[in-house]
Amino acid sequence: MGDDVRQALLQLQQRGQDASRSLSAVRAQLNARERDAKITTLTLREIEVLPREPGGATCYRGVGRMFVQESRNNVENTLRAQAKDAQDDMAVLDKKAKYLENEIMTAQNSLKDILQNQSADR
Repeated sequence: MGDDVRQALLQLQQRGQDASRSLSAVRAQLNARERDAKITTLTLREIEVLPREPGGATCYRGVGRMFVQESRNNVENTLRAQAKDAQDDMAVLDKKAKYLENEIMTAQNSLKDILQNQSADR
């Protein structure tokens, strides 16, 4: 096996490993955003069930280690915005995961092709 082939194999192997590490990180981020979206959706659903009349229910928003009283509309709007942001982030992360999966498959296929060509040359 020549030095140029060995160098190409090492580069492909490194590219595949880098893509695999990145894919693991992206999947972890995707799971975290999915969990955040579920929590936000459940919280919003519970707040929407509360009575609407004045004095019916008091809403609070967590700020650091304390809670601040806010109007129900503000809390609902904040939760809706958080849910939309989570959905947008999940779409971006899903695209990134698919790209990295394709990158891994390409690197693996290239490695196989090089090794098959080397064995056929012998």
